[in-house]
Amino acid sequence: MPNIFKQLSKSFRSERKELATMEQVFSKLSRKEVAMLSRMPNQKARDYIEMRVGVPINKFTDYASYLTTGSKKVWATYRACKIISAMMITAKYKIVKEGQEGKVEVTEQYGWFLKKPNPYDSWQEIMEMWVFHMELTGNCYWLKDEPDLLGRPKAIYPLLPQHMEVIPSATNKVSSFRYRVNGRTIDFSPDDIIHYRSTHPTNLIMGMGSVEPSEALYNKFINRDSYEENFMANGAQPSGILIKEDAVENPSQWEGLKKKFQRNYGGKANAGKTAFLNGKWSYEKLGLTMGEMQSLEAEKWTIEQIFLNHGVPLSVAGVDGAANYATAKQDEINFRKYKVVPLLDILVGKVNADGFFKSPLEEFVRFAYELSGLIDVEQIIKEYMPLVKDGAMTRNELRELCELPLSENVMLDQYLIAANVIPIEMAGFSDPSSVLEDEEKALAARRSRAAKEIDLEVV
Repeated sequence: MPNIFKQLSKSFRSERKELATMEQVFSKLSRKEVAMLSRMPNQKARDYIEMRVGVPINKFTDYASYLTTGSKKVWATYRACKIISAMMITAKYKIVKEGQEGKVEVTEQYGWFLKKPNPYDSWQEIMEMWVFHMELTGNCYWLKDEPDLLGRPKAIYPLLPQHMEVIPSATNKVSSFRYRVNGRTIDFSPDDIIHYRSTHPTNLIMGMGSVEPSEALYNKFINRDSYEENFMANGAQPSGILIKEDAVENPSQWEGLKKKFQRNYGGKANAGKTAFLNGKWSYEKLGLTMGEMQSLEAEKWTIEQIFLNHGVPLSVAGVDGAANYATAKQDEINFRKYKVVPLLDILVGKVNADGFFKSPLEEFVRFAYELSGLIDVEQIIKEYMPLVKDGAMTRNELRELCELPLSENVMLDQYLIAANVIPIEMAGFSDPSSVLEDEEKALAARRSRAAKEIDLEVV
């Protein structure tokens, strides 16, 4: 559409002719072209489009607009965040202590925040909120409330990122955290806040979620959805049009005729009906245009792209016909490995770096997790079991590939091979060697009898 942008750029040169020129340009645009122009950065153009179309054009300006995307405007984003959080909640979180005897689980002693992080929220609830904040804004903040002399807090509270401002420092990177809510401003020191963030390529302090780099995709979905909602609210497209050849001159009669028709054939309950009236009328059938059918396909494509933008495979999201059983199984493994595990590593790594749940002297106490479903055991057995049977791999090495604990049985560290190869006739006998001896004895007896018979014949 370069010609349209060229026309608009020329019209902006003259303030006196601006409205007239834009009126002429936009009167010839299709809905698709208007959607393209809605992404233009010029504020005057945006205001004019909003006035013409009758719906506001969505614009991402801050974290509040990103969070609104996942809570009010884009259902696919909300669903993707719910799927990710559900997977993260199923992980097993624990506290381990490393010593000479290996790793020992000490969750009962140190894992108070896994049971009840604060009097109002459960661990599952703040984890779900953690996923939404990280996925939509790339930033999540936890307040360490009432710390003791060793820095261990009494409770952990999640804070809303749209109300948080990070004050930078020339020496320590972050000077303080400023939280504004309900008309109040509270300043927190860096020691009071745990700041989780996804890497931002152009910002060393703030993070970046999945919405920010894909604003055009979300704007397209939101603006089209808002336009169609407004279009439907204002009458949408009727299933047919009744045209009277002779005009009704009496205004009251005309209004009564319209009200009667709307009462009998308008609204949701009468959708799709065809009216039958007396008189000389003609009927024109209206259907979906090619542009509207393409709009439906474009909406489906946008929804699929939104799920993929959040790292959720279509088969995991439940999109009909997205994959068969084999590919769906691999999709779920990849989803756990490349989407959920990195988020878990950010969570666990930050908690361990802060160490709020333990004393600073207890350096060998760590926060950890276990997540199942990261490997395809069936495929591993299929690929590596021949190596075990041919003596190229031990059974403990196979257990390690399947992420099972190693066995202390020394036989599982040996290279074994099947050596008891026997004829098929001897299969099923408890001791094939005894059967072989019996066969040899019987053969010797037959040979002896044959030799005796030959001697008798000679005599």
